Amino acid sequence: MSKLVTGIVAHVDAGKTTLSEALLYTCGAIRKLGRVDSKDAFLDTDKIERERGITIFSKQAVLNDKVTLIDTPGHVDFSAEMERTLSVLDAAILLVNASDGIQAHTKTLWMLLRSFHIPTLVFVNKMDMPNTDKATLLKALKQTFSDGIVDFTQTDSDEFSDQIASTDDELADKYLDGESLTTNDIARVIKQRKVFPALFGSALKLDGIESLVETLCTYFSPKPTTEDFGCIAYKISTDRQGNRLTHIKVTGGVLHAKDALGEEKANEIRLYSGDKFETLKEVHAGEICTVTGLKLSKAGTTYGSCDIHFRSLMEPALIYAVHHGQEVSASDMLRILKTLEDELPELKVQYQSLQKEIQVMLMGEVQTEVIKELLKSRHNLDIDFGDGKIAYKETIADKTIGIGHYEPLKHYAEVHLELSSRERGAGMLFEADLPVNELDTNWQRLIYTHLVEKEHVGVLTGSPLTDIHIRLLAGRAHLKHTEGGDFRQSTYRAIRQGLMKATSVLLEPIYTYEITVPETSTGKVMSDLERMHGSCTITDSKAGFTTMTGRCPVATMMNYINDVRAFTRGQGTLSVRVDGYEKCHNADEVIQRIGYNPDADLDNPASSVFCSHGAGFVVHWQEVDSYKHIQY
Repeated sequence: MSKLVTGIVAHVDAGKTTLSEALLYTCGAIRKLGRVDSKDAFLDTDKIERERGITIFSKQAVLNDKVTLIDTPGHVDFSAEMERTLSVLDAAILLVNASDGIQAHTKTLWMLLRSFHIPTLVFVNKMDMPNTDKATLLKALKQTFSDGIVDFTQTDSDEFSDQIASTDDELADKYLDGESLTTNDIARVIKQRKVFPALFGSALKLDGIESLVETLCTYFSPKPTTEDFGCIAYKISTDRQGNRLTHIKVTGGVLHAKDALGEEKANEIRLYSGDKFETLKEVHAGEICTVTGLKLSKAGTTYGSCDIHFRSLMEPALIYAVHHGQEVSASDMLRILKTLEDELPELKVQYQSLQKEIQVMLMGEVQTEVIKELLKSRHNLDIDFGDGKIAYKETIADKTIGIGHYEPLKHYAEVHLELSSRERGAGMLFEADLPVNELDTNWQRLIYTHLVEKEHVGVLTGSPLTDIHIRLLAGRAHLKHTEGGDFRQSTYRAIRQGLMKATSVLLEPIYTYEITVPETSTGKVMSDLERMHGSCTITDSKAGFTTMTGRCPVATMMNYINDVRAFTRGQGTLSVRVDGYEKCHNADEVIQRIGYNPDADLDNPASSVFCSHGAGFVVHWQEVDSYKHIQY
């Protein structure tokens, strides 16, 4: 039987690492309790984590023969690391700090758990602190998250059975007929996310920890698995010897050491618990492990029959230029950062030829400092970052056809693509599925590969494309002269030519925010938000404070916390998270400021190359339609 893979998610300083220590100690996995402030926590194995007192990288540990635990970062700057683990969890423990109450980031975590449909247990920590009231906290949890949150500290009471039965029609009928609810009944509604067990205690005092373990083992179960082999890589890391590690979850069948994974081989299978590991000969469906020997794996790579797909709901909104010293060349710096990008895919490392600089995307100031420390400790490199710039994106507002033709001497390929807009937030969709009599399957597959292999950019600012459906309409190859690279050229040029003809739209990242200020500052905040092109709804007003929520462009709100602290004299709070992209509020100003010239971008040409009298010649994108070879 596979183990339950459980992750702890929480707002920073909720006591997540302390809870991990308490669970490990209670289950007998460790003999001594570590402390964050003592820098000896079992799962904070990285030197930077111990020095900063925060979790940066997700870690796994074996609690017992039923449960494997994954500890995830709590700081919002490392939300992407936390989010990568959600796809492989069977269950989650959402940790709430009884002293601080439900924080804005805790609400974000709840939203993510709902989106990934993960059965969730809520543990309210630090109940040993003064002025904590269980009834008040339980009421707040129900009001904020779900009426399905049920106190599991008194499971033998009539009130408990009443609450469980009220969440499901089948259980309600059974209960009204006088039948008792079974463990399987309760487990079913938990798995269906109709019920969310709530427990209260103190991780530091080991209060409530045994009940937490018992609840996990009794009512939660692993996700179904398949007989056919499949697995997904959810994290890439490096051990102290420099070995590249791929952390995977087996979703079906059995993985053996030396088995082929794609084009590579799983040299060694490791089962980690903190910084220690044991080698295994095989791993069964439902279990997580770590594999050595894979060089091509990425977070989200699937092998065999695996239907899990990574989704990223949280992403950086700022781009930073990397400033490095002369002791390392730009090419070497790019290579080092690309290696780090395997561990932190959200970096999206790229070299911008127009600006002649390396750029990365970062979540915030803390992650910026951590990246510096990682490069110093691993490569003895000192780097700095420029000021953060808004990470814009581009899409189109209509439908168009792009044509790309590449025919220098002894080369030939022509591609016709349909580009159409998708709903906001849908991302890119690529399709290459023509009848075989129109274009051989191998050429169609090659075109599809070229569609998905790179991040295509728009023609307004050179920003990445999003929310566009690109569909192969037609293609032509030459029996003797077509090579693989010819279709790459024609595919890229077709996209660009289509973009040049389309109505492009500039998009900007948007914050979802929650702000709490003294009532006397409410008017100022509402006025500020109107000036910042944001929306505003008052959601709460009590004890002399007003809470407002809404959406606002990152560009106008990114430094607003400093203003809030100033005019409220430190009494105001502001929490934000990037929540998708919308049409840029000042597109003309941004486009003019960036000054991107698509015709001058030699890395992304929109023109085509045709051949006449044995020589190739360039045709400007505006004239390509009249030179095309395929008529339909």
